[in-house]
Amino acid sequence: MFSKKIVYFAIIISLLFLPAYVLASEPQEGTIVLTEKEAIEIALKNNYDILSKKEEISQASARLQQAWSQVFPYISVGANYTRYQDHPFITYEDNRGYSFSVNQILFSGGRVANTIVAAHKALKATRESRDELENKIIYNTKQAFYAVLLAKELVRIRKETLELAEENLSITKERYKKGEASHYDLLRSKVEVANIKPQLIKAENFLKTSLNYLKVLLGIDPSQKIRVKGEFKYTPEEVDLNKELGFALERRPALKEISLQEEAAKAQVRAAFAGYLPQVNLNFTDSANQKESFSAGREKYDDYWVAAISVSMPIFDGFLTYAKVKEAKAKQRELSILRKKLKDSVKVEVENAVLDLEAAKSSVESQKENVKRAKEAYQIIKHRYALGQASQLDLLDARVALSTAQVNLAQSLYDFVVAKAKLRYVVGKGEE
Repeated sequence: MFSKKIVYFAIIISLLFLPAYVLASEPQEGTIVLTEKEAIEIALKNNYDILSKKEEISQASARLQQAWSQVFPYISVGANYTRYQDHPFITYEDNRGYSFSVNQILFSGGRVANTIVAAHKALKATRESRDELENKIIYNTKQAFYAVLLAKELVRIRKETLELAEENLSITKERYKKGEASHYDLLRSKVEVANIKPQLIKAENFLKTSLNYLKVLLGIDPSQKIRVKGEFKYTPEEVDLNKELGFALERRPALKEISLQEEAAKAQVRAAFAGYLPQVNLNFTDSANQKESFSAGREKYDDYWVAAISVSMPIFDGFLTYAKVKEAKAKQRELSILRKKLKDSVKVEVENAVLDLEAAKSSVESQKENVKRAKEAYQIIKHRYALGQASQLDLLDARVALSTAQVNLAQSLYDFVVAKAKLRYVVGKGEE
């Protein structure tokens, strides 16, 4: 009865999305009650990948600052001291020198400007990557949270089924005493109760493992007791595939990220091409030397400044610039290919998510009606059995049908809310 995909999902989550502080978090007294919103907030705060992505953004920001540094003049000061002892030609013993210099790039062929553009685009791309990661973690957290809700519902159904079976056993015992039921009917009722108990144990174990996976995802100490507060919210709504595709192509952070990376690569091509163009620099130097004459004890001062504009034009660099341009263009073409591939993948993801949502919605509607019919049928058979007008097999079949319908409805509701969360993720809507 348990969906294998839920178990697979939980294993993947535990391996790929281990958050920070899993080992460091300390258990709290009592039981922590978590809502869906609180679970998402904790996951976004503690996840290792989110913390790592923040450092990537800091690095990209620092690279942008480095690129901007080339716009400003490079200013330096220098000082030196030389001591001459018994030199045969120099008549002074001490030589002190001071210098102040400024170097400013006036023209770089577009290298500086395009390096700044590339760094700026790269920073924005890294931020989009963070947004994509956050959306994915939100989706995975919802999936884990809903898995716990499903497990709780399965436990409730199994308990209810066990209560019905025990109630039927009591009725059968009374009928057996009156001679209205056979010994076979009594044995069959006892066997049914015994068969349902392992199913309840499995459901309770599934609830425990689902809670454990949620703890791992949120970075909560394994020994900490938690429970979730919430329910499956079935809010059917019409979904327009073309509209959702438009949302995805416009808002999906992953698409924005790779587009920005492609723009950065274009700027890198222009920056590399600047190696073919001349570079113009402005240089200003102010120097002063202080000399002490050994022979007469006099001091002599030399002070002068130099201003110059230099132009350098590459003639041959061993094909270095050619290779850099070639590399940058290849990188741009690679990103263009990856962008087209990702765009197609996003379209497929959106279409599949819409199909899954529509299928889940249809399943919920049909299973709701099925549960109503199964409950009604069970009550009829139960009443007839108490009057001796229905067999033990009829009652068992009705109870199995009711239990199956309830489980199918719970699974359909889970599929619906997960499909809805998946659609929000693939179109880039993030958290509501």
